[in-house]
Amino acid sequence: MSDIILELQDLKTYFPVKGSRTQFVKAVDGVSFQVKKGETVGLVGESGCGKSTIGRTIMRFNQPTGGKIIFDGNDITAADMKPFRQRMQMVFQDPYSSLDPRMSVGDIVGEPLDIHNPKMNRKERYDRILEQMKLVGLNSEQLSRFPHEFSGGQRQRISIARAMVIKPEFLVLDEPVSALDVSIQAQIINMLMDLQDQIGMAYLFIAHDLAVVRHISKTVVVMYLGHIMEINTAKDLYRNPLHPYTQALLSAIPIPDPKTSRARRRQVLQGDVPSPINPPSGCVFSTRCPYATEACRSQIPKVEDVGGGHVVSCLRYKEINN
Repeated sequence: MSDIILELQDLKTYFPVKGSRTQFVKAVDGVSFQVKKGETVGLVGESGCGKSTIGRTIMRFNQPTGGKIIFDGNDITAADMKPFRQRMQMVFQDPYSSLDPRMSVGDIVGEPLDIHNPKMNRKERYDRILEQMKLVGLNSEQLSRFPHEFSGGQRQRISIARAMVIKPEFLVLDEPVSALDVSIQAQIINMLMDLQDQIGMAYLFIAHDLAVVRHISKTVVVMYLGHIMEINTAKDLYRNPLHPYTQALLSAIPIPDPKTSRARRRQVLQGDVPSPINPPSGCVFSTRCPYATEACRSQIPKVEDVGGGHVVSCLRYKEINN
């Protein structure tokens, strides 16, 4: 029996440009990685790199243009999703817009049960809702209240309770703490880790905060302009990044010690992210890479496993890191 809960094989998601029949926004362009049962994979990169599109495509809110989505051995690329919705859920980035303001918290958390388990009796339904509320740090007195009566952190807890109430095996967490204060972020992250230990769910944790990703993830996938740049375990990636883009991202993480921070060599990327409608030829990072050569601008680098599951997509990573 496989320990892989999710596998993406050369996944592509293109969006047509309005008014054009030949141009497409290549939001995700040939992405492959795996998520094991019970583990957290962090998906990181700059805004606009395709992270959220991957999450929404996995859930089939966006339809894939190419490639495959394999969930627990089942090809769901073009399948009817209803049988799989109970097993995979998503927590959205903005807790202020992802909750219906006209519904009480009890109805919001209980709605997935009404859809996927309509024969559940009222007592079982109430007990399940209350169980999930307690798991995320809320109580029964809050069931009759409405979303506008809660803080941002509490709203995100409600979103997580709603996703978990049908006991899924896999959660897509799309920047679940980016809209929250730092102290609340820590509470939500610790809660997610505790829930994973208790229940054994797998997470795809989408974020741009690399410090948060390091804390919660076992494996990290680094994306740029719809492509994978590097994949490795969180511990090894932060200690030994091979791709220039990963190195630049890690050098931007704040360090609390002023002496260490001043001594650190920052790698500041020049220029802007190219348009996904007309990406650069060759390596998509070549227009901003300080090590790029003519070969980088003409040849598409292969996604290469350099050993121990460490994957990098760079023609010059050996020269750069020697």
